[in-house]
Amino acid sequence: MEDVILNQFCIGEEFALHEFELEFLETKTDKNGINYDYYRFKGKLPDKKIKEIVLAYNCDVLRGIFVTLRS
Repeated sequence: MEDVILNQFCIGEEFALHEFELEFLETKTDKNGINYDYYRFKGKLPDKKIKEIVLAYNCDVLRGIFVTLRS
């Protein structure tokens, strides 16, 4: 497993900070009935090892960050 440090995102920050660098993907509901909106980050990726970054928001607050690495 590789470590990647993403210092441009912080759990709890508002959607407006990255609004113009995001592409909406889908809305999913978890087992507790909470909706999360998933967005693909279209801005400059911080590391060449990173293929994609997906951010999960609930009520315009960042709740999760998913990173896909190049193989």
